[in-house]
Amino acid sequence: MSLKAFIGRMRATWTAWRHSRRTNSIILYFTCLVISFLFWLFLTLNNETQKDLSLPLKLTAVPDSTTIISGLPDVVKVSVRDKGSSLLRYDFGNEPTMAVDFLECADGSGNLKISSIEMLARVRKLFSNTTAVVAVSPDSLSVKYTNMPGKRVPVITDIKVSPGFRYVINGATMLSDDSVTVYSDRNTLGSVTSVQTRRISESGLTDTLTRTVGFVSIAGAKIVPDEITVRVPIEPLIAKKQNISIDVVNLPIGVNVITFPSTVEASFLVPQSIYGKAMDIKAVVNYNDILRLSSDDAASKVAVKIVEVPAECRSISLTSDSVEYIVEK
Repeated sequence: MSLKAFIGRMRATWTAWRHSRRTNSIILYFTCLVISFLFWLFLTLNNETQKDLSLPLKLTAVPDSTTIISGLPDVVKVSVRDKGSSLLRYDFGNEPTMAVDFLECADGSGNLKISSIEMLARVRKLFSNTTAVVAVSPDSLSVKYTNMPGKRVPVITDIKVSPGFRYVINGATMLSDDSVTVYSDRNTLGSVTSVQTRRISESGLTDTLTRTVGFVSIAGAKIVPDEITVRVPIEPLIAKKQNISIDVVNLPIGVNVITFPSTVEASFLVPQSIYGKAMDIKAVVNYNDILRLSSDDAASKVAVKIVEVPAECRSISLTSDSVEYIVEK
């Protein structure tokens, strides 16, 4: 079939479909649907409706030496009533911003207050005359601020964690900030010597714990930063063996004791990160124990005791708890 014949056939098919009864019914249905939608939209936009909005709150003209402590919300929630056509613009996120001039409203003694009457008046100015403001939240503002420089204080952690079986906390707790800055009035700053994190409580840990945590609030004060990252290192315990030299203690002058063997093997658990490190473990034989043994025994055995163990070692034991000895005078 030639291209010209194909085009002619497609054109004939389209003409037949367009003039068919089924096609006319479909076109009529969609035409009625569009007309109904436009009619509904006209009625909706012409009717009065109520809408809830969140207006961004911005504090302007704040001096560089001033720190806002508390009471300043990010948004002011407003419920307004007007014709749907007037409120349509707010469906696309075009809420007006409520700006408050700090120098105009601050009292100079650490407080910025806007009464409910003034708050309502400020909100009404943001809308047209036809828009009725039904509700405002918060209905007033009471903001605390300070012109005092901040005080740097240390952070105290409140952590209660425990590792799982065959795991250990290996190392000190690490903080992203070991001190923070507290802003408040003179009296409050004088009484603040530290800040405490909120409680972290975990058990059965098998991996390093990393947690972002806030602080226990201080009345009338602002803490910067308002949270820190806490890291508790958790490692698995690895079984290890090591030969340890045996020393003799309480040995009098002129006396020598030879032990057989001169070393003893110790088994213990250590954190994985220090597995390759030699442990400074001390094992001894006490000469006073030898004196208490029977002199008839030519090759008696004396107890071997561990007297020094690094804190990293866990569950230490000896393959032999006694050794033979010879006393030389």
